[in-house]
Amino acid sequence: MWRSAIWFVAIFGCDICVSFYGFPLITDPKMIWDILGNNSAAFRQEQSQEHEMRVYPGEECDRKCSVDEPPRICHYQWVLENYSAMGSACWDCIRGNRSHCFHPQCVTANGMERGIVSINRKMPGPSIFVCQGDTIVVDVSNEMEGMSATIHWHGFRQTRSPWMDGVPMVTQCPIEADTTFRYRFEAEEAGTHWYHSHSGYHMANGHLGAAVVRTPLDVNAALYDFDLSEHVMLISDWTLDSVERWVPGQQSSQMTVDSILINGRGRYVKEEAGIKANHAPLTVFRVQPSPQPQIENHRMLVISTDGGAVKPLSVDTLISISGERYDFVIDADQPEGTYWIRVRGVGFCNLFPKEGFALLSYADPSVATEELMFPNHAPPEYNNPYPMGQTLNDHRAMCYNSEDEMTCAADLETHEAHRDDELVAAVPDVRLFLGFKMMHPDNEWLFSGRYKTFITVREDFNTIAVANNISFTYPSFPLLSQPDLIINEDELFCNNTHLPAGCDKLHLCFCTHRIKVNLNDVVELTLYDTAYKPQDFYHPFHIHGYRLIITDMGRLPESAINSRLKYLQDRNVTRRPDSHNPPFKDTVSIPNEGFVITRFRANNPGCFWFVHCHLEWHLGSGMGLVLQVGEVDQMLKAPAEFPRCGDFKPSLHGKH
Repeated sequence: MWRSAIWFVAIFGCDICVSFYGFPLITDPKMIWDILGNNSAAFRQEQSQEHEMRVYPGEECDRKCSVDEPPRICHYQWVLENYSAMGSACWDCIRGNRSHCFHPQCVTANGMERGIVSINRKMPGPSIFVCQGDTIVVDVSNEMEGMSATIHWHGFRQTRSPWMDGVPMVTQCPIEADTTFRYRFEAEEAGTHWYHSHSGYHMANGHLGAAVVRTPLDVNAALYDFDLSEHVMLISDWTLDSVERWVPGQQSSQMTVDSILINGRGRYVKEEAGIKANHAPLTVFRVQPSPQPQIENHRMLVISTDGGAVKPLSVDTLISISGERYDFVIDADQPEGTYWIRVRGVGFCNLFPKEGFALLSYADPSVATEELMFPNHAPPEYNNPYPMGQTLNDHRAMCYNSEDEMTCAADLETHEAHRDDELVAAVPDVRLFLGFKMMHPDNEWLFSGRYKTFITVREDFNTIAVANNISFTYPSFPLLSQPDLIINEDELFCNNTHLPAGCDKLHLCFCTHRIKVNLNDVVELTLYDTAYKPQDFYHPFHIHGYRLIITDMGRLPESAINSRLKYLQDRNVTRRPDSHNPPFKDTVSIPNEGFVITRFRANNPGCFWFVHCHLEWHLGSGMGLVLQVGEVDQMLKAPAEFPRCGDFKPSLHGKH
């Protein structure tokens, strides 16, 4: 069986629906997940520290992993730049000269010219493939004049190096222009992860890439024959202009998704204007016929989510939202030919009906991949039937209903090898409730002397993102690396029971939102939507430093819409069957007018971990908070030479 470790990410937050669509044969799409091995004690014992670790160029760490091989130090060197898609490096690609599309440093994106930010003049950036136990070292040189940067390693818990988490003014100072910052951390958690900028809107403009940690102890290894680096799929939505055009936004135009890219490639199509950027190459995934065909018609066998192994689940369609990852196996048993991979926005994102395409090819190896990137046949029309069948992660689904073709993420079950019965059965030490929404302040309030972040959605419709009615503002120094500046916690932090002066519970507040728990507490975190205007819209929440189990998920009953917090506080039952082994995730999507109940053991003493909506616009306008685990004196200390930053406010009289 041909195993494809495929990863889905939606940048602006569009729900992404993926299907393998046959050409010339129309196929039923199907998927199955497997989560790659966990940080097992057996593996760590095999990785003897008696061996002195050697330094290798990063690309030499992409290898088959073995318990007999000592871990490596994998060194990558990255340069961040302002760059352009379909720019000078692409010569006449935009005019139809196909060979020019493959010139060195040419970024084609959707075939339209656009300013981007790049890593080593690539978009997405360079992929990272390492083995569990390796040490990842990335030198990030910022050559973007006037712009700072950080890189977050999404899925890496950073248990020994929390200062490498990559959140500006929470774990580190931003990397200023013309400086270099070295990230160094251990690849502890096997699985499909990724990296992206956590500064401004750089992620949406091109700063992102894959980071896969392999293990020789994959519990689902018997389900596939091949695990190839070229079979990673990174999906992102894309706009014709840099996204800063919509920060805060324009009354005359609304931010729209113009294209969907697969591994940085796609085509811009605007049917009503007759525009089709057909000169851009598409991404091609090459396979060979399977020696052991088992699954018909390219169904997908999901074996992992967010880096955690699950019991294999066969589905036809997968819906993924920003920050989530899924690994699945496909059986390459179809006749020789080329098959369309279709990706489209669903739910709220279907307001902008866009579809992205890549190709699954059984072509003879003698045919150049570059030739296959320009198929001779047209892709399916948008209105062509899009077979859904058994669908995973559909927010309309009734969770824990085995008769429903639509399946929740909560329906997944952790692989038996990684189950945590103690956490599932534990009585929580603390129950936290986090309600979130987009507030719509009137102009008189918004523009009356306040200088707070907002987003203009359209015309006279402005929004501010809140969690528990608090819009997050960053502190003036990084909390984790400069805890000596935390002098007066009451002045620095706020929460829904401790609000700053001039702010009351009836109005939104702007402050550094912090929730504090004790080290080693079992925490039950309930996330729920407090918006009162129903929309087919879902918020993906990501927690840094941890993975959560999902113990319940669904939509609130009609009777609870006006008293959501009380309903959830009084709730003492779960619809989850006793025999169900809940999945681990680090990113979870909350249904509109719905909730997700999660649980985790607060045993990662990084002290300050970011929790936030993974939609760029919502985080940028305040939908986030800091989770403090334990006391400052219990946290790991950053290296003595770690960069420092903060305010400079000398005396008005010039005295120091």
